[in-house]
Amino acid sequence: MMAEQSGRGKTKEMPFWEHVYELRRRIFIVLIFALVFTGAGYLFFPYFYRLIASTIGEELYATRITEGFLTRLKVSVLIGLFLSIPAFLFELVQFIFPALKPREKRFMLLLLVCTFLLFILGVWFAYGSVLPISINFLKSKEFFPENVSRLISYQTFITFFFQFLLGFGLCFQFPVVIVFLMRLGLIEVRTLVRFSKYFVIIAFLFSAILTPPDVISQIMLGVPMIALYGICILIGIIFKVGKR
Repeated sequence: MMAEQSGRGKTKEMPFWEHVYELRRRIFIVLIFALVFTGAGYLFFPYFYRLIASTIGEELYATRITEGFLTRLKVSVLIGLFLSIPAFLFELVQFIFPALKPREKRFMLLLLVCTFLLFILGVWFAYGSVLPISINFLKSKEFFPENVSRLISYQTFITFFFQFLLGFGLCFQFPVVIVFLMRLGLIEVRTLVRFSKYFVIIAFLFSAILTPPDVISQIMLGVPMIALYGICILIGIIFKVGKR
């Protein structure tokens, strides 16, 4: 049973089914937010599409009659899920925090805030810096002879766009995982320091898998990952996390 803080600072046990009902209620609230934001994403789709299309800089083509509707619906759902992340984090905090001690609450709150901010940072970095460079590289005349014309699929490019941003957003989450494991005592700072030379290789291999086949985008993902890894080591040293 999870413990819940009472008004006088004491804890009381909540019955199992009360937890189930509480969890169901909070999931329902998050779903309502997601549906509302999905509807908003559908209505304001032309604005979002202009942001997406500005990165490719040329006309896109649909190859199926259903492609327009399905793509708009897919983008709307993704927008709804993304915009409902704060609601999800808020409801998660409200569900978990009553069972935590004050120190654990502060750590968990900081962890959730960093998770959200790092995801936003990864998406923003990908959209504003890496994606335009990668697209220009892939559109280079060296890859398209004079007698070859490009016919870029509308749906395929939209999928590529979101996969690219999602990949960067998720990659920027690994410092949270490392700090959390250090907080649990599963990883030591000295282990991270010893492993750093191997992480450099892993970071570039991982970026080569997630990014298009161009060196520039691979470097622009690999370097921030290495920098974030270094920040994890500094956090462990400064706040004495991950030491036994």
